[in-house]
Amino acid sequence: MDKRTIVIAALLAACSSKNDDRGSETLGITIGNDSISTGGDDDDDDDDDGTVTSGDDDDDDSADGDTGIKFDLETTPDAELPPVDVCKVTDDMNAVGDCKDQAPADSFTPDTQWTFGEGQASWVTPLVGNFTDDNADGEIDLCDTPDVILVANNFISYNTACYVYVIDGETGLEHFSIPPSESVSCTGTPAFGDIDDDGLPELVTVYINGGVFRIKAFEHDGTVKWANTTDGGSASQFQRESGAIALHDLDADGDVEIVFNHEVYDHNGTLLWEYPNPSPGELEATTAADLDGDGEMEVITGHSAYHADGTLYYENYPTITAQSIPQVGDLDDDPDPEVFITSGQGLWMLEHTGAIKWGPVTPTGVGAGAYLVWQRPGTIHDFDGDNVSEWASSSQSAYAVYEGPNATDVLWQALVSDSSGAAGGTAFDFLGDGVAEAMYADEQFFRIYDGLTGAELLSIQRGSPTISEYPVVADIDNDGSAEILVVSSSGQPALQAIRDAEDRWIQARRIWNQHAYYVTNVREDSTIPQVAAKNWETLNTFRTNAQIEGGGICDPDPPG
Repeated sequence: MDKRTIVIAALLAACSSKNDDRGSETLGITIGNDSISTGGDDDDDDDDDGTVTSGDDDDDDSADGDTGIKFDLETTPDAELPPVDVCKVTDDMNAVGDCKDQAPADSFTPDTQWTFGEGQASWVTPLVGNFTDDNADGEIDLCDTPDVILVANNFISYNTACYVYVIDGETGLEHFSIPPSESVSCTGTPAFGDIDDDGLPELVTVYINGGVFRIKAFEHDGTVKWANTTDGGSASQFQRESGAIALHDLDADGDVEIVFNHEVYDHNGTLLWEYPNPSPGELEATTAADLDGDGEMEVITGHSAYHADGTLYYENYPTITAQSIPQVGDLDDDPDPEVFITSGQGLWMLEHTGAIKWGPVTPTGVGAGAYLVWQRPGTIHDFDGDNVSEWASSSQSAYAVYEGPNATDVLWQALVSDSSGAAGGTAFDFLGDGVAEAMYADEQFFRIYDGLTGAELLSIQRGSPTISEYPVVADIDNDGSAEILVVSSSGQPALQAIRDAEDRWIQARRIWNQHAYYVTNVREDSTIPQVAAKNWETLNTFRTNAQIEGGGICDPDPPG
């Protein structure tokens, strides 16, 4: 089939177009063994946040020279198609098609699209979604340019407040910011989604309330929606403040619940239930999935899981430490999901019932120890193109992709430097050739690796003691090509946006809404499904984004 990308000229005036007036910053990038400099000619300055800089704008979006926003819609020459509203979500994510688009084989030429926050710092995973009406048509939808959410400030630490910046994904310019006077934590990861069914995203953050870390919600324009002032005071605050918010419809009733560590709130910020963590753990990134197949989700921490109503589903503490991070996918030969756990003890695999399948193991040979040795956000993806998902995570000194619990099951590993924190990674098939690229950001560098061999494809300087942040991939400017976002706290601007120099990479979804992100739990318009499609039965990924074609998610064919 021919490439299924057409440019809809009639909508270009309504949808954000390319802006050629971009500035530049020269950054040191290493591709393989070759060093290059990136950047353009002009500098764009933005108030409040330091200098915003952008790379050259080569709008060679395809071999035929088309420019502007690309909408991935299949065309059938001899059939009459019903009208498609490309500005609205049509995919319910309950089926995954085969991706047909492929980039040319030599399309791996990373370039800096823009940077934001010169002299500022961030320890929080950036998010991507639509918060602004860029084409002034009175609606916020997929025909607007996605926005990037960045938590940053000039100085960051524990128990300090940050700005929350809403940044135009195309230009890197600030739309608006939530000021530090709102006390949003510099270490907690927010989440966003349409929690009140008004068709617009709300941002739910961790904020400091008299020394207690609680949750506060903001409307899409940055105004305060509500702030919880009563709950969370009994928790260990040091452990609590570096946690991550997650949004799910746990009981499939059409109302979104807010998950924060071992607590669940309704969409108005009222505590529904909490379960004491037997030994409070830092860097919690709780998730949710329907493990028992009853149509409602379980809330999954590292060591335990709870039904939607707060009753216990399983408990593995103290066998598995309280400081541990869960990821959900189908990682064996049965059709049920498994829970992949990272903890200071090493790696674990649980059945969907909570029964321990194996663990703790340390397949790369790095010895277990304190929680920061092996407790890291993990990734699930088909890295090597064999149609079977692997799992990946790091220790203090190695990032690795695994196919099982033993040393012989390590697909590959790469040396990293991350002794002070708990950084994570992601993956995406930028070329659409069936083999994903793996990404990881340690204390000194952001790197891209070949998913099959682990060969280093790219190295970019960044600095961070690392909390639990990781790079994300999304189509941040709605140009039909994926970009990468990487944060830093020293040596580089707070945020770097990286693209292919000619925008030839395959299109990713235009959203990344939370730390424990998986594709089927959020639509591109920020709505949270009442009943989420089981991700392990479709894409079988976790903390990675999907390709999109024809308005829906798709999976690339294996190579060959």
